[in-house]
Amino acid sequence: MTRFLAISSQSQCWLFHTALALNIIGMMLTDLWLPMVVGTVISTYLSVDAWVRLRYVLPLKKELRLLQHELETLRQQQYNQNSN
Repeated sequence: MTRFLAISSQSQCWLFHTALALNIIGMMLTDLWLPMVVGTVISTYLSVDAWVRLRYVLPLKKELRLLQHELETLRQQQYNQNSN
């Protein structure tokens, strides 16, 4: 999930959703159906991927880091109690 590191996750989400909207508008306005359908499918995948990463994966990683830090703190406290 760390493929696009040049821009933030929020910016990626906006970018991919804008690309999806432009592809759908392009499908309605032009006769180039096959390239537009392919672009729409790819844009849809990227939009959903960015949305899931922003909504679920990043908060989960943050929570996991917090829990690991708490676990290390508790282990250190237990080690200090056992050594005394």
